[in-house]
Amino acid sequence: MEKPLKRSIINLFGVPSLGFQFWVTLEIQFFAVFLSDYALLPVALMGVIMIVTGFFDVFWVPLGGIILEKTNLKWGKYHSWMLIGPPIALLFYLFQFAKIGSPTLNAVLIIIGFGISHLVWNIFYTGHLALNSVLSQDSKERVAMSSNRGMFNALGAILFSLFISQGLSEATRPSQFTLFAFWGGLVMIAGYYFLAFLTKEFAHKGDNVTASAEEKMTVWEMIKQIFVNPPLLGMLIGDVGRYLGRFVIFGMAVYFMRDVMSSPAIIGTFFTGMNLSLFVGALIARPIATKIGEKNTYALSLVIFIIGLLLVYFVPMSPTAFLVIMFFTYLGYGMPDAVAIAMYSNTVDYGEWKIGKNARGFIMSLYAFPLKIGILLSRVVIPIVLGIGGYVAGTAPTSQLISALRAGFTLVPAAILVISLICIYFLYRITPESLKQMQAEIAARKQVKA
Repeated sequence: MEKPLKRSIINLFGVPSLGFQFWVTLEIQFFAVFLSDYALLPVALMGVIMIVTGFFDVFWVPLGGIILEKTNLKWGKYHSWMLIGPPIALLFYLFQFAKIGSPTLNAVLIIIGFGISHLVWNIFYTGHLALNSVLSQDSKERVAMSSNRGMFNALGAILFSLFISQGLSEATRPSQFTLFAFWGGLVMIAGYYFLAFLTKEFAHKGDNVTASAEEKMTVWEMIKQIFVNPPLLGMLIGDVGRYLGRFVIFGMAVYFMRDVMSSPAIIGTFFTGMNLSLFVGALIARPIATKIGEKNTYALSLVIFIIGLLLVYFVPMSPTAFLVIMFFTYLGYGMPDAVAIAMYSNTVDYGEWKIGKNARGFIMSLYAFPLKIGILLSRVVIPIVLGIGGYVAGTAPTSQLISALRAGFTLVPAAILVISLICIYFLYRITPESLKQMQAEIAARKQVKA
């Protein structure tokens, strides 16, 4: 029987997520605004960049998982990428927030920087998530690590909103974004190095260098996991809606505060409050999940998210009321974020139980797949909304633009969330009891083979 995991590892499992979220919130909140208002790219070229990079980002997810699953480097399957990946990602991320040359040259450099940085970070990001399954088989420890990761993740976004968001919303030079991309990346690197050191005794636990040819997975067998693993499919669809809601809200927030609410001064308060909601959601998710289960916690969260978005669209409200409603609504994102890693870890066991092979690296990489789909869809939605509304940088908002922003900000993600709710409820059927039974059967099979 496994020894209980050290409390220091459980409690500090999320440290890399703090630095990572602090760093990438720059992209979540300001990528569209940087392209339109600081790089001064035409809306059409901006749309091309967002769609192309979005497609790259989606395809990098399974590719990153395959690379992670197929490699066993010197410092361990997952630890190695947590050590070598972050500096490479930082280097190329700088090009994503730099104004260089003509609009066409600038667009090409942004796409290249985006593509390389995101491929590399998909690998080391997945390496961190995979450790949830590697470090423990106990469902309570997995939920605890997942919840703590959610809180650290929220804390990174809160720190960005408190100390960075308002300043960048008032930036006068593109170089201000480039500078943060650099020093924020140093914070991100420190977080990954910290956890790699803290868990160094487990560095080679997930290696498969001694696996037999029968136990190793082909690329097709990895991809097939998506279709033969209903709980995994339910998680993927459920998370698409959740992430789409987040990225549409955050990507359009500056436009919404400025052009719909006519209150640009509350941008910093909005982002800070939303991220505090994310932290509170992560904090309360663990006790709620203990009482009603991870699946029901997730479903309840989506209901909260949907109701809040519909209220924003249908009910006229002051800026203060809008902030209060959105802070409550965002609990619907934060609570699932706190339990999702544990739920994906459980689908790893389900997949091994069903087909007899462990696809941990690939499955855990798919945690980021809905995130990328959400980003991609939001990058399609945002330029379309701006185009429908007739947005022109530096001009006063028209009634047409205000109507377009309101609908794009609420109704599109709400519709997707309804589909997500149905899929998560009917496809994810793993319980703590069934998980223990599957793990016991897997262990028994391995004993017979040994």
